[in-house]
Amino acid sequence: MLQVRERRFDKQGLRIEPPDEWRAFYGGIDGYTHTAGVRNVLRINRYKRAKTPADASSYLYVLDLVVESETVSK
Repeated sequence: MLQVRERRFDKQGLRIEPPDEWRAFYGGIDGYTHTAGVRNVLRINRYKRAKTPADASSYLYVLDLVVESETVSK
């Protein structure tokens, strides 16, 4: 299970603080595979699904860019 939080950036690309609270993310991100021990900042595109399956999110998440990546100790 991924832990995610939204971070926002201004028009110059500078981070706007503070980021949102951490929350569990149960869905998938097309084009991204999480690696244990690696923390990533991702830019994600979110699209509304035309037809949502009963057991799925109404949104589809697609990786646009890996902004930063670091290896962390557990």
